[in-house]
Amino acid sequence: MPATVKGAPNRSDVWVAMSSRRNSPSTTRVTLADLRVRCERLEAVLRQALSSRSSARAERDSARARLRSAGDDFVVAFEAIDARTEAAVAAAELRGLLCHDLDIDTMLTVAVQHLLARVRPANVAIWLCNSRGDHAVAAYGTNSVSRSRAEASLGVLGREACTHLGNEPVASVFESALEMVSVPPPGGGILAGNRAIIAPLVYRGERFGAVLVFQPESEAWQPNSPEIVASIGAVLGEQIERITRIVVQRGTQWPSTPPDPD
Repeated sequence: MPATVKGAPNRSDVWVAMSSRRNSPSTTRVTLADLRVRCERLEAVLRQALSSRSSARAERDSARARLRSAGDDFVVAFEAIDARTEAAVAAAELRGLLCHDLDIDTMLTVAVQHLLARVRPANVAIWLCNSRGDHAVAAYGTNSVSRSRAEASLGVLGREACTHLGNEPVASVFESALEMVSVPPPGGGILAGNRAIIAPLVYRGERFGAVLVFQPESEAWQPNSPEIVASIGAVLGEQIERITRIVVQRGTQWPSTPPDPD
């Protein structure tokens, strides 16, 4: 009779346990249909995960774009504020220099020197116009181009460019000064190879002339040059109107005949 190990399971019990495990649902063989369903579920989960990831990336890119746009807007805003501030300072400086002066020639000379110091290296021309709209050069300052050399071109500009300026204190910028006129002087004159900024001398919608700043195309403009030129044009318009009004008032108040002696 074979020996029996104490505590060892009975052979019949082992067979029952193996049979039960073989027939258990947890060990039932997986069919192809079950695999297909599981794969479809996995694919659905993956699609959802990929969709969520794509949405997250889109939101991230959108947020970056908004931040970049906001940053650009801030830069533009700060540059505009800086330009207006510098133009206001230049105008205030010139207004302070001219506040007690009633001589137009002196006023224009001071304005030319002020512009040459503010926008350099450049050349400056100022025109005054009469009631018919004819423009004549009233002041000129140079860094590189003499007035005698510039005279012919300035005459063309007075006829073609100055007459088309508006009545608002806004500067026009030309990267090529030849674009300012339809028929340039022979050889292009001083316009060839130069860039220019031109602005009207205006006050309360009335135009009194124009101011031009030009320099070689190879040189870069000083920061905020157009705003400075426009502000100087506005100050000159204001000062010319003030001087004209004072002169007219004095003329009307001045007695035409001396009073009779007592």
